[in-house]
Amino acid sequence: MSKKIVCTCDNTFRSYDSYWKTVDFDFEYLSDRYPIGIEYDEQKVRDIFNFKGDVSKKHFWNSQGNKNIIWFYAHFRMAYYFILNPNEEWYWFMDDDVICDNWSEFFKAFENNDADFISYYVFKNKGVKNQSNIPEIDDNTHSNTVWFDRFPGDGDHIDKKDELFGSFFPIVRFSNKSLRHLTNLLINKEHGYSEGFVPTILNRDGFKLDTIFNNQSKSDHFDINKINIKHKNIQVNWSWI
Repeated sequence: MSKKIVCTCDNTFRSYDSYWKTVDFDFEYLSDRYPIGIEYDEQKVRDIFNFKGDVSKKHFWNSQGNKNIIWFYAHFRMAYYFILNPNEEWYWFMDDDVICDNWSEFFKAFENNDADFISYYVFKNKGVKNQSNIPEIDDNTHSNTVWFDRFPGDGDHIDKKDELFGSFFPIVRFSNKSLRHLTNLLINKEHGYSEGFVPTILNRDGFKLDTIFNNQSKSDHFDINKINIKHKNIQVNWSWI
């Protein structure tokens, strides 16, 4: 079975709840500091994983020093959900600001897909041969190879990182075994900036990756003229990365 979880928080719930009341599938809210669905906050996440660390102010994606572990380590909340709900076959997590005009066809497109991790975009560093279906980052992206100069960054705890991957995280799917694996790594203090850490570690440890959109801003899984997905009311193209 596939579980759908919408991630919301006290700053965004009121802006998007009216949309989620109209969707044609069942889901559960995972809420940061808002009284709906499964509630969590930074302290609950710290307590359940006995996590003592903070986000390094030297890391590029925390250069202003204002990111807490909930924002920076987005997969922590997903691991938190897994601890409470460990028996689903597949887990879809969507940020509440993701909108799709045909959810039923979107989910149907992945029913027979056995990838352990799927994200809005998944990409890899130049020269990486593994996961042949995943595109290499290129000069058509905003960041180009600079992305992998920024990840891994200060405070990213990764034991082995020969092949680097990145992703864009507003909608992701995990298999049970991949989310269980990430949860166990977190318990054992291996962690990093989620959009790089998750695909890098899952590739390293033998899991299968896939990407919803490719480096042409199209999808190998569905017709983008029939299924339209937006994040913050914007169609995010490959060039944005």
